[in-house]
Amino acid sequence: MLKWIAGGAAAFFAGRYLLRLQKASQTIVTRTSLKVNRVGLSGIELKASIRLQNPNPVALAIQFPFLNLTHKDVSIGSSTVKNETIQLSENSEKTFDMAIQSAGWLTLIQVLGADIVQKIRSGQKVSLDLLATTSTQINGIPYEQQESIKLTI
Repeated sequence: MLKWIAGGAAAFFAGRYLLRLQKASQTIVTRTSLKVNRVGLSGIELKASIRLQNPNPVALAIQFPFLNLTHKDVSIGSSTVKNETIQLSENSEKTFDMAIQSAGWLTLIQVLGADIVQKIRSGQKVSLDLLATTSTQINGIPYEQQESIKLTI
């Protein structure tokens, strides 16, 4: 009988811990910011900063985030993939800085239009509405968040 009670208690606490981890992975807050690093021959190079905030009393294991930028449902740039896991302690935040190389000029012409690309290449101010999708894994649970960003080039 004692084995059943100990097994039931262990199952209860294990289930409670797993539920807390799942809830924690759903309450993570992501903030993304972009700025133009340079406009070159191969496209636009951006600097991205992703801030992950953990408002939970549970430490989390987070895979290095991946950022994909889209305009009108077409990808125009993404970060590199890193197979790295970072520990995010309870009630804390971590900032990830990364470089994003845009798609080539031909793809940008197809997506943005020739007149906007010409303005970018000539140095005129252009404002773009982008959708930034941050993908990662938190304690082995896939996590994805989308943010609308207005980028001025």
